[in-house]
Amino acid sequence: MPWEDGHSRNQAITAHDMRAWKNASGYHQRSLAENSMYRLKQLFGNHLASRLFESQVTEVLMHIAAMNIMTALGMPVSVRLGTAAP
Repeated sequence: MPWEDGHSRNQAITAHDMRAWKNASGYHQRSLAENSMYRLKQLFGNHLASRLFESQVTEVLMHIAAMNIMTALGMPVSVRLGTAAP
């Protein structure tokens, strides 16, 4: 949806179709990153318990590791049943 008149985003949208603009701008990657941060905050809260920077880094890495494990547990297991005949 276009923004107010004169906004630079409007030019990007009209110069390309929406799919090309998203690919060129990396929109999908940004969306994935924002979604990951949303899930991280929903699971573990907006604040860190540690006060020291090094401890905060460790705390965030532990949160991410836990979130990755939870994501892996929820993923379906796909198994190839056969091969196509030549």
